[in-house]
Amino acid sequence: MSKLPYIETRRIVVDKAYNPEYGDDRICECGHPYHRHFDGYEDNKAVGCKYCPCYEFKLPKDKINYIVKAGRRIFECETEDEVWDACGYDWTHEVSSPTGKDVM
Repeated sequence: MSKLPYIETRRIVVDKAYNPEYGDDRICECGHPYHRHFDGYEDNKAVGCKYCPCYEFKLPKDKINYIVKAGRRIFECETEDEVWDACGYDWTHEVSSPTGKDVM
C-alpha cells in the first residue's frame, strides 16, 4: 500500500497549429491548400480540411523528397531546409529519400 497523499497521472498533450512559414500554396494529398486545414477563428488550431473529411495535412507522395526518422516521429519533407528543421541539426536521425535524391 502506497503512503503518498496523491495518485498522480501524467499526460502528454500535443497541440497542432498553423505555421505561417510553411507555405499556404502547398497542396495536401486531399487536393486542398494548407491553410484550409486550420480554423482562423480559433487561434488557427488544426481542425482538418474544411472541404473534405481529411483531418491531417499531408504532402502528396510525389512531393516527398526526404523522410526523417527522429525517434518515434517521422517527418515527410519536401525541401532540404525542412530536413534541417526536422533534425534540429542533430544528425543522429535517419534520413532517407524515396525518390532517389542524394541525402545530405
